[in-house]
Amino acid sequence: MLLSLSVAVLTACTIFEPVPAEAPYESFSLVAGDTVKTRVEKNFKEFKKNDASAKNFLIVGDTVVTYKEPKLHTPPAKKADLSKLKNNDDPDLKGKPLRMVAIGGSLTAGVRDGGYFNEGIMTSYPNLIARQMGISFEQPLFDAADYNGYGRKTRTSFNPTGGPVPKFKEVSNNSGVDNIEKLSSSFGSIDKVNLKPNKQANIDNFSFPDLENGSLYVSSNVNSIADFNNGNTLNFGERNFKASFIKRLNIDKGKSIIKNVFDKKSDIFILEYGWNNQLSNLLNKPSTFSPYWGGLDFFNYPLDYISKQSGVDPLVSISKYLQQNKQKAGVYLNVPNFLNLPAFNYIKYEEVKKIMQMGQTYQLYGVSLMGTDLMNAKWLPSSSVDSLISPKVHISLKKGIRESNPLPNGLVTREGQLFLNNIKGQNESITTMANAINFPVADIYTLYENLNRGSLFTEEGVKVTMANFFSTDGINPSAYGQAIIANEVIRTLNKHYKSEIPLIKVAEYLVK
Repeated sequence: MLLSLSVAVLTACTIFEPVPAEAPYESFSLVAGDTVKTRVEKNFKEFKKNDASAKNFLIVGDTVVTYKEPKLHTPPAKKADLSKLKNNDDPDLKGKPLRMVAIGGSLTAGVRDGGYFNEGIMTSYPNLIARQMGISFEQPLFDAADYNGYGRKTRTSFNPTGGPVPKFKEVSNNSGVDNIEKLSSSFGSIDKVNLKPNKQANIDNFSFPDLENGSLYVSSNVNSIADFNNGNTLNFGERNFKASFIKRLNIDKGKSIIKNVFDKKSDIFILEYGWNNQLSNLLNKPSTFSPYWGGLDFFNYPLDYISKQSGVDPLVSISKYLQQNKQKAGVYLNVPNFLNLPAFNYIKYEEVKKIMQMGQTYQLYGVSLMGTDLMNAKWLPSSSVDSLISPKVHISLKKGIRESNPLPNGLVTREGQLFLNNIKGQNESITTMANAINFPVADIYTLYENLNRGSLFTEEGVKVTMANFFSTDGINPSAYGQAIIANEVIRTLNKHYKSEIPLIKVAEYLVK
C-alpha cells in the first residue's frame, strides 16, 4: 500500500509506554551487535502531522518501539542453481556475480504497519528471494540508530470511541526523519519532511512507498516542483514528499530512476508496478492514475511498437529498456483486487443500517450512494465513520444522520465494475508487455483471490489467513505475507526459466 493504512510487528519488537521527557534515555536496544540508546524524537509532534498516511489512521497516542533485527529464514540446504538465469552473453555481466534488481512501490519496498522501516525493508519479498538464491541484494536501509524509519505505527487496544476502525499509536523514537523545512510556491506552502540519507551506494531495490507512474521518471536532484517532468500530475506536497524517498536511492543526479536502473545492467529484473496507482484511486487520493488502465487499446501492440515508443508510460518504458538491453531473465507481478483487503472491510452494512434506523433516515448525508447501494459499498477507515458506528458517540453528534452535519466527501467507494475493470485491464496490459519480451507474470491477483476465499495454503499444507498474511495496517503484507509472495515469484521463475531456486519455509515467519 500506500505508506498509508496496517499482527506481526508486535512480536518483532517490544512496546513501552512513552518515555518521560525528563528521562528520555532509559530504554536501550541492541542494534547490529552494538548497544544503541533508544531516543525519543524531540520533533515527533511536528513531523507526525506531515505523515501522508495520517488521515487513514486513528491515532490515539504515541509509543516507543525498540529494535529487534528480524530473524530471516534459514537459507536452503541445497545451493540454488542459477545457471539458467545468469546472462553470460552480455560482456558487462559475464564473469560477475549474478545481480538481481527490483522496481516497485510499497509492496516491493517492504512497507508494513503503516510505515517504512528497517524490519519491513529486510523482509521485503525481493530480499527474501535473494536470500534463497544466495546472492547480494542491497537495499536503502536506515542507519542502525534510525531503525524505525518513517510513519511506523502499532495497534493499541485503547479504543475511546468503541468503534470498529482499528486504533494506533504512532512510533515516536529512532525515526529516520532528518528535518522539516518550509516550502512555498504558487501552489501553496507545505512542511516538507526530509529523511536521513542512505549510505549504501549501490542499490538493487529501487522501490519506495507510494511509487506511482511519474515517479520513475524523476532524478535524485529533485528539490522542487520544477524537477518533476514527463507530465507528472502530482500535487506540490506529494512531489516533495516522494523526493525524500527518491534521494535515498542514491541514484546519479540528472538521471531518472528508470535510466539509472538500466544503465547498470542486471541478470534478473523484477517489476511490481501499478499497485500504488490503484490504491490511490481507491483511497480517493490525488495520484497519477493513468486513463490507459481501462483496457488494452494503448498496449496491445507487437514488439516493434515498444521499440518505437518514447516512453510516455513507465510500463512501456521499462519493457523498451529490457528489450534494448536484451535482458535474459525477469518477472512482472500483476495487481490484486484491493477491495477485499481488511482495511476496506472494517465497516459492515448491517452496522450502518442500524445507525440509519436510529436516526430515522433512509440515507446518509454526504454519501452519494443511496438505499441498497450501501450494501455493496466499501468504507474507508476514518474517524467520521468510526464515530458513526460507535456505541459511545451520541446520535446527535454522528455525521451523516442530518443534512446539516454530513459525512466528509470521499469516505465511500462503490464496489462496482469500474474499479475491477481497471484492475483487470491493467493486468491484461502487464501480461501483454511481459509476453512481448518473453517474461513470465507472477499471478498475485489469483493468490489474493485464493486468500480471500480461504483456499490459500502453504507448501506444508497450512491454511493462510487474512490475519497472518497482512500487517497491522490491513493493506501491506506482514513478513509472513511477503514470504508467501516471494515463493509465488520463485515458482514463476522456476517454471519459466527451468531454474532451481528452493522455496522458502514460510512457517519461520509465522507469528506464534
